[in-house]
Amino acid sequence: MSSRRKVGRAEIRTDGWGSLSDRTQHVVCLLVLLAVSLGFFAPIHFGGLSIVAGDTVSWRAMAQAQIEYEEETGEQALWAPNAFSGMPAYTISYDPPVPQADDIATLLRSFLWPTSHFIFLLVGVYLVIVLLTGSKLGGVLAACAYGLTTYIPILLIAGHNTKFIALCYAPWVVLAFAFALRRPGPLSGLLFAAALALNLRAGHIQITYYLAFLLGIWWIVEAVGAVRHGRLKSFGTATIWMALGAALGVLMVAQPYMLLQEYRKFSTRGGAGVEGAAGLGWTYAMNWSQGIGELITLLIADAYGGSALYWGAKPFTAGPHYVGGVVILLAVLALWRVRHNAVWGIGIAAFVMILFALGENFPLLNRPMYEYFPLFSSFRVPETWLSLVSLALALLAAFGLSYLAQPEKTAEQEVQKTKSAFIVVGAVAGVVLLLFVMRGAFFEFERPGEIEQVREIVAQQLKQSPDSPQVTSIARQVYQEQRINPREEAFTGDAIRTMVFLLLAGGLIFLFRRGVIPSSVMQGGLALLVLIDLWGVDRRYFNADLLVPSSSLESNIPMYDFDQFLLQQQREAGGPGHFRVLSFEGNPMVNARPSYYYESLGGYSAAKIGLYQQFVDNVLFDPETSLPNEQALDLLNTRYIVAPGVLPDTRVVYESQIAAPGAANQNPQRIFVLENPDATPRAYLVGRTEVIATPEETWVRMSSPDFNPLETAILPEPIDFEPVAADSLGAGTVTLQSYTPDEIVWQVETDAPRLLVASEIYYPAGWKAFIDGEEAPIYRVNYLLRAVPVPEGQHTVTMRFDPPTERLSFWLSALSTLLVYGGIVALAGLAFVQRRRKQERYEGNGA
Repeated sequence: MSSRRKVGRAEIRTDGWGSLSDRTQHVVCLLVLLAVSLGFFAPIHFGGLSIVAGDTVSWRAMAQAQIEYEEETGEQALWAPNAFSGMPAYTISYDPPVPQADDIATLLRSFLWPTSHFIFLLVGVYLVIVLLTGSKLGGVLAACAYGLTTYIPILLIAGHNTKFIALCYAPWVVLAFAFALRRPGPLSGLLFAAALALNLRAGHIQITYYLAFLLGIWWIVEAVGAVRHGRLKSFGTATIWMALGAALGVLMVAQPYMLLQEYRKFSTRGGAGVEGAAGLGWTYAMNWSQGIGELITLLIADAYGGSALYWGAKPFTAGPHYVGGVVILLAVLALWRVRHNAVWGIGIAAFVMILFALGENFPLLNRPMYEYFPLFSSFRVPETWLSLVSLALALLAAFGLSYLAQPEKTAEQEVQKTKSAFIVVGAVAGVVLLLFVMRGAFFEFERPGEIEQVREIVAQQLKQSPDSPQVTSIARQVYQEQRINPREEAFTGDAIRTMVFLLLAGGLIFLFRRGVIPSSVMQGGLALLVLIDLWGVDRRYFNADLLVPSSSLESNIPMYDFDQFLLQQQREAGGPGHFRVLSFEGNPMVNARPSYYYESLGGYSAAKIGLYQQFVDNVLFDPETSLPNEQALDLLNTRYIVAPGVLPDTRVVYESQIAAPGAANQNPQRIFVLENPDATPRAYLVGRTEVIATPEETWVRMSSPDFNPLETAILPEPIDFEPVAADSLGAGTVTLQSYTPDEIVWQVETDAPRLLVASEIYYPAGWKAFIDGEEAPIYRVNYLLRAVPVPEGQHTVTMRFDPPTERLSFWLSALSTLLVYGGIVALAGLAFVQRRRKQERYEGNGA
């Protein structure tokens, strides 16, 4: 059944959707969202395929030592010995032992990834819109708009799972924020705490930090509105409860964030030396700044060539941040016509975040923020801001849809609404049409330096100078045909595509405003257009061709025959803790594969220990030859080197062949396992010390051929211990008794007081030493290693990684989680009882 109501010259139709109960409408909408998730990820859920991304495989390789230890002991390892010569394991993988709501998604993950988390994203956005506007169909549109924005599936293909999960939980923080503003009280504060903790436990604090800007700007707008309309008491109450909730939320994630914050001081993210607070360098932090012109990809997907034909200023890209013409149309309409604090707050936040996304391309704002705003310099890839811009635009689009669907009080207002809608449709379509017609004036479709590369290739083929007229002419023709033309065609195709969706959206709005179709058809039709539009673009970047047959992550970590050789050497040496390996299969500092099998000097991490990174940059590799420094290899107990060639002062102990990177198996690459006979033992006694205060002088001394680490240890400052030089290197013995990630035990015998130097990375925030059960100091020697002063005689020396912060953070997380979830249950239960009593009294009075 449908009905009509006359408003001015327009006849607005309604239908049976409104006659359904709220519960039924919610069930229908949520089932649609579930179907969207299952349908989009159907190749995974029903096609026997899975996502195997390089970053995910690298994570699995880095975490192997932790996983093995937990399988053997039932306990989590806190130190990872196989990566970068050792680093805190909680920077790689850490499962907080305190359960919270995200454990539900974690349970589902084993058989329903990525819907296990993606459904949280869709439902979260849906509930935000239902709370703010009451529009259930608007909630479906916004959920599809944000969930299928191109960046989300691109993250999955790239293996950026923590970022994906953080973005899935972001709408729940927005929901709790909006709920607290509207219903201030203890319950809203506790819900905000739970939602914030949920997002933080995803493990990608950059997203939480960016989300805080969105909510902070929205809060400022609400504060201004509260002052103007005399609602300061209610707003102040909401703010207080949210502040308390934020504090509780942070306490709920004390584990592992207290450990991570402690690590930050010693990492490349917080300081380059032993401690510091420098953050990332400007150039590194601003990598992948969004180009000003590239913002058009929000509207025209492959305007900058997508991924394969990308011609923007970023080093490369996996795809655009596309939200689509329909979403932008509705968002613009909301910003123009909807008088709502949430719209203004979200709109201003979206604008500011777009400016942040420009990074180095808008230094007027971003340089001062980088220099002075807390933590702003700790994050890189400014285009990541656009992931939250997509959320903001999706929410604004739902406001625009709600504005179109809701009736006005007068005929004049209805007429004005109709005019406004078509002005916006015309304006957005006009922009697309202008860009399409004037594309030659606005876009060059050329990537800086690309034509020179083509000219060099042509010159080599013709055996002529790159500057010859013939080479220049042919290079320009080839470049035009293979690059310029395909890019222009991609732009043209997507501009037309966006125009078609805008015209279809305009048609639905026209039919509704003329009374031809009911409101639910218009809303559902626009939501369907958003779904079809984004689904189609997403399939360019997420499709069956990019997936692989379902398999475990570890099955994608190849084992070569030289790995078996090295593992055999490890077994013969007595197991882990006897030597390290430096592998030159590729760049060892971004290759995690060797860490899966044995203790490696390399790995894959964006936040290495600062001392280690400085050692790599200044000592490990010769800046002139790029070859490893023999002294540095010796210091790090590097017994074996895997390389495609023979290095000086090494001997070949094994020869193998592997497929060359990017080549077929018929073009194998020769690989040699080289033994470094001069590698120091993992632990040894030293009788002499030198004090060198500056890092630069220390690096020079360590690289010097006349520096013998078996005789002398370099200290950054004097210590209260005088070792005695031995007459020979046989004046003491060090025997490894046991070696696990978190504990190392040696039996030491020495005829005089000496320093026990361990080729283990110095990290004072947790490593402790004990001599015969009594705690002893650990000193930093040779810039990045540990040393313990050992008295004369026979002793048991133990190094144990047991950060006090880990125990404190556990209890803070446990108690605050119990308080928050217990409080939510108690307050919700109390509210339920009060409603029942009120209803019973009402029914009794009625009787």
